[in-house]
Amino acid sequence: MPFCQFSSESVISNTTNVDNIFIENFLPTANPDMVKVYLYGLYKCNNPNLYDNTLASFSSVLGISQDDIYNIFLEWQDQGLVKILATEPFEVVYLPLNNVISNTKKYKKEKYSDFNMQLEAIMQGRNITLNEYYQYYEFMEVYHMEPSALILIIEYCVRAKGVKVGYNYILTIAKNWAYDGVTSYEKVDQKLCEIEQSSSEIGELFALVGIKRVASLDEKELLAKWKNDYGFDYSTVAGICKLYKKKKLKINNFDKLDTILSKYYEMKLSSLKEIENYEAEKEGLYKISRQICKDLGLYYDNIEPVSSTYTQKWVLMGYSDEVLNSIANYCFKSSIRNLDGMDAIINKLFKLGVISADALAQYFDNILKSDEQIKQLLTELGIMRNVNKFDRDFYKTWTQEWQMPAEVINHALELSKTQFNPMQHMNKLLSLWHSKGAKTVDECKTYMPEPSAVKPKQTQTPKHATREYTKTDLTALFDNLEEINL
Repeated sequence: MPFCQFSSESVISNTTNVDNIFIENFLPTANPDMVKVYLYGLYKCNNPNLYDNTLASFSSVLGISQDDIYNIFLEWQDQGLVKILATEPFEVVYLPLNNVISNTKKYKKEKYSDFNMQLEAIMQGRNITLNEYYQYYEFMEVYHMEPSALILIIEYCVRAKGVKVGYNYILTIAKNWAYDGVTSYEKVDQKLCEIEQSSSEIGELFALVGIKRVASLDEKELLAKWKNDYGFDYSTVAGICKLYKKKKLKINNFDKLDTILSKYYEMKLSSLKEIENYEAEKEGLYKISRQICKDLGLYYDNIEPVSSTYTQKWVLMGYSDEVLNSIANYCFKSSIRNLDGMDAIINKLFKLGVISADALAQYFDNILKSDEQIKQLLTELGIMRNVNKFDRDFYKTWTQEWQMPAEVINHALELSKTQFNPMQHMNKLLSLWHSKGAKTVDECKTYMPEPSAVKPKQTQTPKHATREYTKTDLTALFDNLEEINL
């Protein structure tokens, strides 16, 4: 279907006719791009089936982006000049303009006669279209704003932007104020006074953030919002600008400053001292976050998510920079090289009460001492490998859960040396003795399992393996942290 076309009520001819209603009521207040798009579309309606009657062609010919053309047609649709049938592909129908005027709600002329005279005086001879009048009337009817209040807003907008200011801009401001209940002459006058009082402060803030122009009404309203709604005094706002400038963080516009102040407001930080303390603490968190990532072999352009998601939580748990660096180093050596893995380790350590540097050192010393004992046991059984998770689980069960004496464990060791699977046999013996309540060697001798296969003789005496931890062994150190008692 063609991009632009006439509706069935419109007359198609070989010339492009522009309705006087458009020229009188819409053209004077429309910006140049809106006029170009409307007229070019009107021209294309005469030959709707040509290959170049497309959104892309419009963009190329007019030098206006497709998004802007789309938004312009949306605005013309709001004013009743066109109707958008589809967005993909984009299809627009031009409507007869006499319908736009005839469908406009009628208002008694005498009701707004004073408003009309004041409006004409403010605009200083600028042509005011019938549609613009009706837009003002409609607004006052819907939002119950006093005509004198709207006149004040129009006067201010004209002073700020000149008589060519569009009524859409004026009504946008008026609607925002109406939402806040500012609809009477007195309330509008009060709000404008507050905005004007901020003019000198605005100039100073502009200098701090590097803006070199006159402040807009929107920007003055933002300062009023920060002071009246958020409760920031001017010195606090200026202090924040100076703080960011000192940190070499650019605030290029008031929208960005509004985002920053809104964040502090949501965090209930109202004084400059509170904000400075927060920023100083945040810098500390950023510093340790960068070091942790470095220890783990990670790099992030933006360290803020790491700080807010992980580091801040770990610090609140009581972990110092030194301890976090130590844990990160242990994680790296055991191939736990991601933040979620380190978080799991810290959560397990926290459950064990291992928080301080001394407690962490003692914890790892205990693990390594236990591994030395297990390594010696494996060597005597003729098992030439490093300690693994299962060895630690068995040894913990024998010594801590079953509380088997050392001499009983050594007795089981001697009886298992010649067995085909010595560790399995030793586990079987100690399990039997535990179930019988045997706690001495003599008691254990009365309870013996059925004989099992004897381990074949080795043709070569194995060399004593040096104590060297592999990736698997280091990982195993952390697997059951919550189950190991210091």
